[in-house]
Amino acid sequence: MKNLDLWVNGLRPKTLPASIAPVLVGVAAGYRMLKSQPSGCVTSKEQLEACAAGPSPLSVLAANTSWGMFALLAVLCVIVALFIQIAANFANDYSDGIRGTDAGRGDTESRTAKPQRLTVSGQVTPRQVLAAAGVNAFIACVAGLAITILTGHWWLIALGVLCLLAGWFYVGGKHPYGYAGFGEVGVFVFFGLVAVLGTEYVLTGRFNAEGVLGAVLCGLFSCAILMVNNLRDVDEDKISGKMTLGVRLGRKNAQTVLFITYLVPLVITVVGALVPLAMLFRHFSVAGIVLAVLAVVFALVCVKAAADLVHSINSGNFVKALPMCSMTVLLFAIVFIVVEIALTL
Repeated sequence: MKNLDLWVNGLRPKTLPASIAPVLVGVAAGYRMLKSQPSGCVTSKEQLEACAAGPSPLSVLAANTSWGMFALLAVLCVIVALFIQIAANFANDYSDGIRGTDAGRGDTESRTAKPQRLTVSGQVTPRQVLAAAGVNAFIACVAGLAITILTGHWWLIALGVLCLLAGWFYVGGKHPYGYAGFGEVGVFVFFGLVAVLGTEYVLTGRFNAEGVLGAVLCGLFSCAILMVNNLRDVDEDKISGKMTLGVRLGRKNAQTVLFITYLVPLVITVVGALVPLAMLFRHFSVAGIVLAVLAVVFALVCVKAAADLVHSINSGNFVKALPMCSMTVLLFAIVFIVVEIALTL
């Protein structure tokens, strides 16, 4: 049981919302785009052309049957994103462990305020940790291959390989970019732009402005999650030669950048949550009232999480700060979904 708890901690579950939320945002953006089509849901270029030409028996039949494909592709996108992140978490544990960066991280989080690592715990071997990374990467690859076959977008294989390489070389290889202060750039690109826009493209074959906005906001929230981690470890990373952005900026400046990175998308989220409320003046309905209430409630929860995060960071309570940050990106995804549904009414 102790080893099971150790493996679960090795997943870094507090960070996993960063992989799920962008996919949900991409699904929501894709849903609204497809709902705006005259014939409903489409999942191929041919169906898009049919929609442009106007409703036909074939396009109507596709609209009535392709929502199942939409749901299947959405679930597969979640699997890809989730298991790539888990694989990256295990790979990072392995690479940091064999480098000695995680020295002193074999103890429990309750004692050190840092999550216990597998490789330096002494309870599992580095090879086992690397194998766990490989198994999770394989699951992500199978799901990604299924997406490729179903959509016919074979270039997605190259994108998947790029995602896996980004996960490995974050702290793996001879010159990991995470050790050079570029971790936040990688997170913004892959947990923001790629995850959201990749999902939207898989589902619709296109991008839209709302998807781009959602991608940028998800990327910023995900950067904040990484910055909380780096701020927590800034002293140890400096000693071990891991020159993260937090180390390069210094603790005080890094904290300021963290707050900016986190609060800017938070403010946009709160403002966006007012959209369903404003729409009630144009189209008053029970569904509109429900969506407006949900958006406002989740936005207020975001504000509460933000207040707790700021207080936790200022007091050095990183055990509480990280889940607050992760919860915010998931709450943002929920607000985004509610707003997108409201806009389809």
